[in-house]
Amino acid sequence: MKINHISQFYQILRSDNLSFVYQGDFSDGITEKIIALSEYSIDNSHEMVEMRNKVSFVIVECFQNLVRHGNDTQIKANRTVTFPGLFSTRNVQESIYITSANLIENTHVPALKEKLEKLNNLDKEQIKALYLDILTSGELSDKGGAGLGLVEMARKSENPLEFNFENENDKLSLFYLMMKMQGKGSTSVKSNISMDNVKEMHEIMRKENILMVYKGDFSQETVIPMLKMIEDNLNKQQEELHIKKKLYLVLLEILQNISKHSVQENGKKEAIFMIGKNEQKYIICTGNMVDSTSSEKIKNKINKVNSLNKEELIGLYKKTLKESISDENGAGLGIIDIARESGEKIVFNLKPAADDLSFFSLCVQM
Repeated sequence: MKINHISQFYQILRSDNLSFVYQGDFSDGITEKIIALSEYSIDNSHEMVEMRNKVSFVIVECFQNLVRHGNDTQIKANRTVTFPGLFSTRNVQESIYITSANLIENTHVPALKEKLEKLNNLDKEQIKALYLDILTSGELSDKGGAGLGLVEMARKSENPLEFNFENENDKLSLFYLMMKMQGKGSTSVKSNISMDNVKEMHEIMRKENILMVYKGDFSQETVIPMLKMIEDNLNKQQEELHIKKKLYLVLLEILQNISKHSVQENGKKEAIFMIGKNEQKYIICTGNMVDSTSSEKIKNKINKVNSLNKEELIGLYKKTLKESISDENGAGLGIIDIARESGEKIVFNLKPAADDLSFFSLCVQM
């Protein structure tokens, strides 16, 4: 993952009010954090409040499917990638798009495709009747993911299910499933997010080993569940405890940096955050709009910190702490801490944008 990926993803997600894209360890433990992110986005839009329970249900169903397929021994034996699955929730205007991608056996593809096509040809009442029929007869099997949960997702979304199969190898295929849920007053059923858009983003994430992307408002209500999700995922990794602690501290400082310097528009401090892994090192990148005054200060602060060695950084940190030098005059304790904990130079970029603003990208490797 490189610094240019921040602006690339920001452009892909530019029309989203909130975007959360995740590949990594799929466990039931992180479902509630993702629901918290989505519910925050919904609660801040009057037109979408009535969707709250439906969206939460679909998220749970998607994750149960991802967990089930992720633990399938046959799939584990034949997969050729470390992180084969994907989950995303994206809020665009008054619609929520929920997407999942998971590996399935090639032998299950024809039957699953046929069932999905039949399901998409049914109207609302027919889907309800099918759901009740499955409840009593159990006609559809869960094998391949075409069971009761899938029919219920079609009921909740009230739109055709978009799907695609990408051949992974001679044993497995990647099954993409996307659901659109519309808020009150929204009449268009045409998807603003195409399946090609989803696949393009997933391909970049797989190639660059990007574990998570979040774009939206960096308020306490969104940052807390996101941090908990990362913390839970880190606890499952093999790295030593001191590395996990350092990474978490850097995450905190970077998120605080966004909150401090990002330009506020319509009551929100919008930014993009990404975390990835390059061999044995984690890479954290962020991007947000800053005004011209802040951009010059940020540039000077980071250049100053990057010019110092380890001992000089410690000295500057102690001096800043002792003299209580504010961020307006000193190097900034947060920036110093990021450099100290990571042990690497801070990579950054300032790209001029409209209205006397600049897009500020920052990447830290550790």
